Amino acid sequence: MSTLNAGQGLCMAQVRLLIRPVRAAIELGAAGDVLAAALRAVHHANRHGSPEDFIAIAFPQMRMGRETMLPGNDLELLGSEASLAGLLDLDGIKTLQRRGMIEPHEIAESFAELGQEGAAYVRDRACEKHTAGWLRRSAARAERRAKPLGKPVKPRSNDIKSLVLQHGETVLHIREFLGVYGVAPLMVSTYGLSGAAHPAILPVYPDALREAYDAA
Repeated sequence: MSTLNAGQGLCMAQVRLLIRPVRAAIELGAAGDVLAAALRAVHHANRHGSPEDFIAIAFPQMRMGRETMLPGNDLELLGSEASLAGLLDLDGIKTLQRRGMIEPHEIAESFAELGQEGAAYVRDRACEKHTAGWLRRSAARAERRAKPLGKPVKPRSNDIKSLVLQHGETVLHIREFLGVYGVAPLMVSTYGLSGAAHPAILPVYPDALREAYDAA
């Protein structure tokens, strides 16, 4: 039995793939189902693929809502031709296609140039320390180890500066950072997200970058 990948892997970001729900799916409130299925497929591909060829995710329409960040409808995926072609062959993506829930799509060149502006999508674990799930796990861990729980942390359901997504039993808090695409390797997790210590600036052009230019 092969070992599943954990931790970070290299994203080549040579090509891109846009997953976009059809208008009918959006109007019926099923855009979230499309996003969840696509994220599960990326996680599966990265867990079972090569750590030298991970897929990264981007939320080009991520924006602030009334109470918290919203993902938008589009999910942009970056990787190699092989990794994205393999993703399209997974049951989760095929099901979305068969049910007519996503628009026609194709793998396209990512147009990555050194020095261009882009964005990183970072999993913010600091926010997760305020979730009820994290507090329950911390209490159980302290009990098993017969150690004090430590300084109390006030729970809160959402952090207004981060995008909160449910991924199975895991709650992901995601922040968007604008920056410059450079020569450093793009390292992302099996979820397709970068770490806070070394944000992976992807060659994408999100709405936040466009709005920054318009405001300048």
